[in-house]
Amino acid sequence: MAIQQPHLALPVEEALFKKAPKDLPQVVPAQIRRVNNLISRRVNYYSRLNGVEDVTVMHGWILAFLYESRDREVFQRDIERAFSITRSTVTNILQLMEKKGYIRRMSVPQDARLKRLVLTEAGAQAHQQIMLSLRQTDQFISSLLTEEENAELLRLLNKLRAGLE
Repeated sequence: MAIQQPHLALPVEEALFKKAPKDLPQVVPAQIRRVNNLISRRVNYYSRLNGVEDVTVMHGWILAFLYESRDREVFQRDIERAFSITRSTVTNILQLMEKKGYIRRMSVPQDARLKRLVLTEAGAQAHQQIMLSLRQTDQFISSLLTEEENAELLRLLNKLRAGLE
């Protein structure tokens, strides 16, 4: 299914996408962190253009996870495992998402301590806009490399992830 996207002329925003000083260490973890930060800024840029200014990139990924998992019960531990993030971090993220009205926590009859995570209508709408922003970001990033370079980058990133898990 082809997705219609508005033509987005990207203004040169020096403060938003400025280059790192040349004297920073050229080590893999530092470079991955820098690229991750730049990607997050790009997603946020497209998100603002698409009308979702108050959703972080991580919120977007969690919304996508919940959207794709609508046919089953999802709990906080599922988010922790899926995104390799700590319990306290997930707790903070979910509290903010609940405050913004994107999710609800619902008790389950078999265990009062467990809270099922449910995507709200506002969360589903934000998910759609965030997915558009992520696709736009992916297209932009993919355009910076050749098809072969993209395939190799994904292969290497998957190899690193598997080795670090």
